[in-house]
Amino acid sequence: MDELTILNDQLKRMRGMNKFYHLQFLNDVRFFLLLTSMFLIISQYNIKIAYLLPPVSLFGSVMLAFHAYYLIFSRHYSEYIERKINKILKNDLIVTHKLENRYFFPINDKKIVVAKLGKDFSWFSFVTLFITLYGILVYSYGMYIVYNELLNSLYVFTVLIITFSTLCIGYWWFVKNIGEKRLREVYGE
Repeated sequence: MDELTILNDQLKRMRGMNKFYHLQFLNDVRFFLLLTSMFLIISQYNIKIAYLLPPVSLFGSVMLAFHAYYLIFSRHYSEYIERKINKILKNDLIVTHKLENRYFFPINDKKIVVAKLGKDFSWFSFVTLFITLYGILVYSYGMYIVYNELLNSLYVFTVLIITFSTLCIGYWWFVKNIGEKRLREVYGE
C-alpha cells in the first residue's frame, strides 16, 4: 500500500470522527436544552427540582466539552494529514483545513475550548459562548434557589467544590492548550 492511500484512509477516518462528534454535540445540546427547560418549568411547581439544575448543567457542560475535545483532536489530525498529502503532491490540492480555520476557528490559536475571541471571532464562537452562557444561567439559578429558598448550604458547598475542580481541569486542558501541545509533540510541529 502506498503512502497516499494510507494517508487518505486516515483522513477519511478523521473526517468520519469529526462528523460523529459534531452530531453527538448537537444531539446533546438539544437533549440538555430540553431537559433543563423541563426542570425549569417543573421547578415553578416543585421547588426541589432546583436541586437537579446545577448538576445537570455541569454534567452537560462536561459532556459538550468532551465532544469538543474529540472535534479538536480530529481537526488537528485532519489538518496534519491534509498538509502531508499536499506536500507529497507538491500542490495545495486539499484546502478543507484552511476553510475550517478561517470559517469556524483557527485550530492552532489560543481559544476558549472552540470559541476564538478577537479578530477571528465567528458565528461558531458566538454559538459556543451562547450555549455556555445558557448553562451558566441555569446552573446559577439552581444554586440560587437551593441556597436562598431551600437553605441547603452543604449541597451548595459540595457542588461548588465539584464545579471548581471541573473548571480548573478544563482551564488546564483547553485554555492552556495542554492537549493540543501533546498532539504537536507527536506530529512534530
